[in-house]
Amino acid sequence: MPDDPPAVRASDADREAVLSRLQTALGEGRIDLDEFGQRAEAAYAAVTRAELDLLVSDLPPNAPPPVEIVGTRTPEEMTSVFGDITLTSRSTPPRRVGTVFGDIRIDLRGVRTGADRVDLYLSTVFGDIDVIVAEGVDAELQGRTVLGDRKVELAPVQRLAGTPLVVVHARAVLGDLRLRSLAPGDSPSRWGALLARLAQRRQPPPSPPLTGAPVPPSQL
Repeated sequence: MPDDPPAVRASDADREAVLSRLQTALGEGRIDLDEFGQRAEAAYAAVTRAELDLLVSDLPPNAPPPVEIVGTRTPEEMTSVFGDITLTSRSTPPRRVGTVFGDIRIDLRGVRTGADRVDLYLSTVFGDIDVIVAEGVDAELQGRTVLGDRKVELAPVQRLAGTPLVVVHARAVLGDLRLRSLAPGDSPSRWGALLARLAQRRQPPPSPPLTGAPVPPSQL
């Protein structure tokens, strides 16, 4: 039988990695301060990597550092003059949005958040405010409009579990306030919904299924 391969000797970097795992375990309460001291002393005295592995064999490995995704940060506030603001986002929308001579439309149907409540503070002068939530999301409209209409159009369906309460604090001067719910895939604009209905009407009717009946000889 051949001899077993020699043990791999530990490096200073290997010892530092083990000490880092021990410090993490101490902070999480997996080991106490006395046990940390004993294992740290043994780590400094370890000669091989096998001896180091034994010191952390009953501890979970260090989790990889979190990955930061760029391009998803939402601004806290958005404003516009002589222009509209239209937002369709999967992250939490800006907390404050304001326009002058422009409309505001915020579509929250795709938002995923762990918060219990989402507050929006919206204001416009000479413009309309339109907030859309998914069917089954509880929402309420607070605020007033001067020389404009105020509409709440939420579908009377069972509330979706795990969804936040959406509270819209809105103020419009010479503009309308509207809070409504739409099903996934429905167009938020009137023209888009009209075009979708027209497209459905233009679809050809399905062809009848084949019956498998034999063809009369006169038609051959």
